[in-house]
Amino acid sequence: MFTFTRMVRFKNVASMIAAMPICVEIVKYNEKITKMESHLMVPTLGGHPGRVLFVFRGDDVAKMQAAADKITQDKKYIEMVKKLGEFVDGTATNDQAWKTVV
Repeated sequence: MFTFTRMVRFKNVASMIAAMPICVEIVKYNEKITKMESHLMVPTLGGHPGRVLFVFRGDDVAKMQAAADKITQDKKYIEMVKKLGEFVDGTATNDQAWKTVV
């Protein structure tokens, strides 16, 4: 199992509140289009409170890459990401890929 995460920090908490519906829409749309397990998480302890974590899981890295390539060319997805960009502190976005060992 492979997990891809994208941590997004917002300009401020007011931006986070305004952006949450867009984040939810992005996760639901991603799951519908790519068929990958998709989640949105918020911090509960420690760190900056104005951030979210997008989590996408799949069994095969190549399939996940193909799904990412597909959705990043989708016009509706691009529009959602543009809307989200108004609220995001782009200097604090972080991507990671993880492989489940056990």
